[in-house]
Amino acid sequence: MNITIIIKPTLSCNIKCKHCYHGHSNSDETISTDTIERIMRLASEEYGTVWFIWHGGEPLLLPLSFYKKVIAIQEKYFGKDSFRVSNTIQTNGILLDKKFTNFCRDNKINVGISYEGPCNGVLRERTDDVQRNIEMMKKNGHMFSISSTICRNTANDLKKIYESTVKNGMALSLSPVICSGSATSDMVPDADEYADASISLFNEWLYDADAEMPLMPHLQYVSSILGQPSPSDCAHSSCLMKWLSVYPNGDLYPCGKGCPQEMRLCNMNDVEHLSDAFRTDAMKELFIAAIERREKCRDECDLFNYCNGGCSMDALSERGMNNNGGTSCRIFKKLFIHIRNVINDIVDSRRDLSKYNKFIREAVIGKLVNPNIAGI
Repeated sequence: MNITIIIKPTLSCNIKCKHCYHGHSNSDETISTDTIERIMRLASEEYGTVWFIWHGGEPLLLPLSFYKKVIAIQEKYFGKDSFRVSNTIQTNGILLDKKFTNFCRDNKINVGISYEGPCNGVLRERTDDVQRNIEMMKKNGHMFSISSTICRNTANDLKKIYESTVKNGMALSLSPVICSGSATSDMVPDADEYADASISLFNEWLYDADAEMPLMPHLQYVSSILGQPSPSDCAHSSCLMKWLSVYPNGDLYPCGKGCPQEMRLCNMNDVEHLSDAFRTDAMKELFIAAIERREKCRDECDLFNYCNGGCSMDALSERGMNNNGGTSCRIFKKLFIHIRNVINDIVDSRRDLSKYNKFIREAVIGKLVNPNIAGI
């Protein structure tokens, strides 16, 4: 069995936002080394492979010495250079420096930067610092990706974000704000406005023959369309019983998004095995409601095999755990159907592929050579 464990070593942040949708709080509590050791031990005993995502708050508020202890504890339970474990740090990028990024490179830690480029939807301070740190990482050959969470104010700025990232050699993943955690309903983008902007951006990326980096989730949709229908990412699949989120006090939640208190499963100190969290009453209620929603999706929508009913936390924030048809569902349908129509037309027409970016070319060629694979 495999599991993804999102660890929030702190919920505090080092930026001041007029509006915030990154899950920050005023708590200054940080996770203890004892809790980290317990997580590592239990995970190593029960799961074949484990992906640890260090989230927050801002995880880099904890010093480099903390992450050196983390790696030492991991090696204690998983072994040095073990293929059973991987790490990703999701940061706002302000506190990145050469010493820390070298540490990440040496320990094979992926770096994800939450950043909206020139379109600062939350009015963050120190944007120039983030841009300088991104340039430092590019110059020194560090691998990283950009994750942009799009709010109502930036829904029409996707092209600017694309030009500041993908065109500058950075992988980009876009996702709309949902009304969860510290995000409020007025931050959520209009479904049609966001979908139309995302369609326009896909069309530009499609014909960007010089694009060297992928655009997500658009490329994932292409892969799913051209290959066997399959869930594309955690926003369009069921992660229940496959993901856990650990808060600084050891509380366990089923997702890394801003879960309400009633979604708390238990505390680390209450279980002998991590999977015990999935046997709690809170998890049973969540699971039953999610199944009800997915059954409705299967009966009502021909895209079910591509989205698997969508994200349970998105559904909870929009229309309730057991109901579909919310903002995220509407965005997915409109964007996915457009991409499917475009890709099917390219495949059926057998037209010249040279005008498309390399990701589309490789995917379509793979489909033409072997109809059962996506070629990505």
